[in-house]
Amino acid sequence: MQIPNLSWMQTSSGYEDMGDGVGIPTMITWSHDGCEVAVEGSWDNWKTRIALQRSGKDFTIMKVLPSGVYQYRFLVDGLWKYAPDLPSTQDDDGNVYNILDLQEYVPDDLESISSFEPPQSPETSYNNLQLTAEDFAKEPPLVPPHLQMTLLNVPASYMEIPPPLSRPQHVVLNHLYMQKGKSGPSVVALGSTHRFLAKYVTVVLYKSMQR
Repeated sequence: MQIPNLSWMQTSSGYEDMGDGVGIPTMITWSHDGCEVAVEGSWDNWKTRIALQRSGKDFTIMKVLPSGVYQYRFLVDGLWKYAPDLPSTQDDDGNVYNILDLQEYVPDDLESISSFEPPQSPETSYNNLQLTAEDFAKEPPLVPPHLQMTLLNVPASYMEIPPPLSRPQHVVLNHLYMQKGKSGPSVVALGSTHRFLAKYVTVVLYKSMQR
């Protein structure tokens, strides 16, 4: 789809405010080739086309949006495009849109919990008793089912454009998971997910079991 007239892209600001409402500051970035870049989204039912401002090699704009899930797409030099390095989805007609998920936004301001003091643990909740042979003979406790929601258990996607992964639940963070068999009989996979502010990082290591 060609858009010959690019006069609508003239703007003096890279910041879009939602008015008097309470919203979430969100940076939208295009990090690929192009000279003139704009964006449209479902946040206003695709009514407004907003020009992005060049910032080095990237094009960016800051929007303030209410909590929710939005679809958006870029117009780059008159052609509709999506950012392949960002979460995306495809409709029934084959059109690909990027996805912006602001449902579980966590603000970076930690001052609101700085004065929080955890309650004291009762003295009866812990002791220094030595383990006996009877303790070692017991069956280990079952793993809670929510701890199995690790990315190592996510089925592999063979789609050309895989669907975006869901945000990891907090109960699986900072755990080390081991997976055997699925990657091959002689390969073991170790995975761990950590959170930094509102970002999540998962590291997966593959180790051969052959010596």
